[in-house]
Formats: sequence, C-alpha cells, structure tokens
Amino acid sequence: MNVLNSKTKTPVPFANYYLFLNENIVKAGYCSENGEIYIPKEVLYDKIKLTSIGYENFEILEKDIKDDTLLFVPAVYHLKEIEIIKNKTDELISLGYLKSKRKAWLSATKGMKICTFIENPFLQPKLIHSFLFKIRNNNETKLGFKLHLFEKDTITNAPGKELLKEDIVIVLEGKSKKDVEHDVSLYNIDFPAKGAFVGIEWFGVLNENNDDFNGIDTQNGYIELNDVSKEFNTFQQDVFSFFPWKNMEKFKKISEEHTNFRNCPTASFGLKLYKD
Repeated sequence: MNVLNSKTKTPVPFANYYLFLNENIVKAGYCSENGEIYIPKEVLYDKIKLTSIGYENFEILEKDIKDDTLLFVPAVYHLKEIEIIKNKTDELISLGYLKSKRKAWLSATKGMKICTFIENPFLQPKLIHSFLFKIRNNNETKLGFKLHLFEKDTITNAPGKELLKEDIVIVLEGKSKKDVEHDVSLYNIDFPAKGAFVGIEWFGVLNENNDDFNGIDTQNGYIELNDVSKEFNTFQQDVFSFFPWKNMEKFKKISEEHTNFRNCPTASFGLKLYKD
C-alpha cells in the first residue's frame, strides 16, 4: 500500500499508521522512506489511520481503499506576516541538559516519544540553529528517530501543541556513544519565549531491505538521563497506544534499587540558538 501527498502525488516517508479491527489496534508502525506500508495477509483490519507532522489526520475504511493508495492531505497553516531580519551575528548559545553529568541510560523502544522542557532565559523568541541529544548505539545498526518541539500545556504542564510544521527524521549510522547535533537552521524554527519541550520519537532499527523501521525488534538505542532538575520536566508517551503523557516519577521509583536519582530523571536534550 502506498501513502501519497494528495496534492503532489509524491510519497510521504515515515508516516505513522494504525490498523484497526472493531475499533481495536491490531497493528501499528511506520511507512517506509518511499511511503510504502507492508501489511501481512494474515492481518485482518477494517480501518486504517495515518498521522504525520504537516498532514491532517486521516482515516479510511478498508473497503473504501482504492488501488492500494492512500492520499494524505497536507495541513494548512495560517501564518502571521513576518519580517525577516538577517542575524547580526552567527554567535550561538546552548540551552538544556547536554553538559549535565550522566546518571543512567534509558532503553529506547519503538514508538516511544520522550521530551524535556527547556526554559527560554531570553523571554523572547529565538531562532533555533540545532537540536542536541545524548544517545548511544551499541551495535553496527542504523537507528532512526523524529524530532519534536511542543509547547507546554498550561493545565497539565505536559507537552501540548506540536510546534514543528513537518517531519524531520534523523538516522544514526554505526556503533556510537556520542552527542548528536542536528542542524535545523534551514527550517526557520522559533524557540518560544516561554520555552518548549524538546524531544524525539524513536523509530528503532532501520530495515535496509525495505527502507523502513518495521520487522526488526533488536533494541540497540539508549538515551542518557541526568538528575540535575528538581522538577519532573521529562515526559514519555507511546505513540501507538494513545495513552496520555507521563512524567518520570514512576521510572524514578522503579529505579531506586539500582540508581539513586538525587533529583528527577531528565533526558539529556538541548538546543543551540542564534543569540541575535
């Protein structure tokens, strides 16, 4: 089955898909880089749902699918008129937790979203140069994840509205234990004056036979945690379960036997911003 942009008729890579039978999820995963979904014959379903940053949520009954093609409608964003001013300087400033001392590694599972709230000390929007993460790959595999930037929900203090306008996917190649920096300067992404949740959605291991992240369950990826923050500002969510965001309080209690978190478990994520 092929997922295409309804306007351009080009493939939509790595969109989330969900197969339902009687309103229960029977299978979920990610499209391939070419927008393909492979559904085994033995999987019975009566409805499929698609989600992806930059597109309207899409649902269709299995009986209504034509030519094994799903047309995904791009979202329309009404943006305010802006004045583009060239940066006076290329000086960058780093925010977040990348320099914090490691306390533990968190195993990253397919479909896991994890993000950390980062304050904006400037109290005014700043252009983002790059996203920063501390991630480990234990084997010679290719690991993939998608970037996220959420505003804070003023009621729950959990991640709220997605601020990115399109999917930004990163693939890590080979065994590594390093800081990951991904330049997003071409996207003109603003870091809000009130700060935002910076995070990732973990795809897992790339299946190079199909150019997708399905069919390989080997777990090689780990995300570094520190315990600098005195508040629970890191949240997790399983994208395939539809359960709400949860902070790391339960994780801290479970970890107490072997890891003493002085404060709260916090993902070592960060940003580089243009200072001017």
